Amino acid sequence: MKNLSDFQAHEIRRVIEEERWDVPLAEVKRTRPTPGQQIVFWGLRIYVMAMTVVVVWAFLHGAAG
Repeated sequence: MKNLSDFQAHEIRRVIEEERWDVPLAEVKRTRPTPGQQIVFWGLRIYVMAMTVVVVWAFLHGAAG
């Protein structure tokens, strides 16, 4: 594997320009989730909470017996 110091400055500049690494990224904006997405997210929250309760219950009953 080559190190960055193994390359000439003009080679590095060429790659930067070819790959467009010198161009700023597009702005990222927040979007509101659709009602269907909100339902899925709430379902996931409920699932995580239910699984947490199951794990805690199993741990407590396993540790006691």
